[in-house]
Amino acid sequence: MMNLFTRLRRKRRADLTTLIPNTSPIRAFRRMLIRLMALILLHVIAMMAFEGLTPFEALWLTMTTMTTVGYGDYSAETLPGRLSTMILVFAGGIWIAFQTAATYFDHRTERRERMRCGRWRWNMSDHILILNAPAENALAYLTRLVCELRDSRRFRERVVQIVTPCFGAGLPEPIHRLGVIHYAGDPWGAEALAASNAAEADTIIILAESDSDPGSDSRTLDMVDRLRGIGARGRILAECVDDANRTRMRRFGADLVVRPLRGYPEMIVRALAAPGTEAILEDLFTSRGDECWRYDIDVADWCWADLVALLVRRDIGVPIAFRRAEDQKVVINPPPDVTLDADKLYVLVRTDNARPDEEIASLLRAARPPGQAL
Repeated sequence: MMNLFTRLRRKRRADLTTLIPNTSPIRAFRRMLIRLMALILLHVIAMMAFEGLTPFEALWLTMTTMTTVGYGDYSAETLPGRLSTMILVFAGGIWIAFQTAATYFDHRTERRERMRCGRWRWNMSDHILILNAPAENALAYLTRLVCELRDSRRFRERVVQIVTPCFGAGLPEPIHRLGVIHYAGDPWGAEALAASNAAEADTIIILAESDSDPGSDSRTLDMVDRLRGIGARGRILAECVDDANRTRMRRFGADLVVRPLRGYPEMIVRALAAPGTEAILEDLFTSRGDECWRYDIDVADWCWADLVALLVRRDIGVPIAFRRAEDQKVVINPPPDVTLDADKLYVLVRTDNARPDEEIASLLRAARPPGQAL
């Protein structure tokens, strides 16, 4: 029986290829369904004309015969009625019913395949849209980026869609199991923007083609302009290689502009979750502006809140962390009432305002006896 079914399905596909060239399964399904409805209608009319049945009785007889149930409460008794049943139901209806069902299953199979390979146009809104992928280690970078989005309270429930030609054979399992969907196309083209419904996205992330070539900024700038041109309502974060292009990107419609940091996709999520964070992090990553300075001094019996207040008032900087002497663990942003027993102190200082270790140690010794409040 299975061999017969397989042969019939192969024959049906060959017939569809011959009779309905370049037709998708869903269109073939619609045509088959129309033919099936026409045969049902003709048989109902024949049963009413030749057997004297009411419309409902004729429809009941047609459906029970076509589905091979055959309750026997009604049947064709006249020769014209039986010939009509043989021609319309046995020869035509049952075959078309099978063809219709098989075509529908083909449509479902094709639909799943198109989704898997990124050729499906998703109808969605309020999603996170990632345009482009890094040229190197794309899978590792995108996986880390999506994991960070999933860990964020603001973006945890958002659907993530990636537009890139990198995964034409389907998304790899590490990123697919994170619930990501994708469209395999040129992220810089109008077709991809329409297929991914970019205009209705909640957040759009444009990844630079290169993290070192300033020429990639021109493609990013063009993409920002295209998105605003189609009425994209979501926030746009754009990666910018050359700092000189940041003003232009904002003028064209980018809400957030960050430097590409392929080793730290987390910075993109921080910038989206708390706009302005990217400026702080980029400032710390460079030698311009502010920097995190480490003082190699012993700090004992100081309350963290008192220490922070002292160093800020004396224009030393803002303490952000310390290293515990007992286990060398760096404690970042501790509670205000923590009493220190540290051998390293990390302070956010202005460039050229870092002081010698001895100066900070003397300040702490002279400020007050350890353990006493200010």
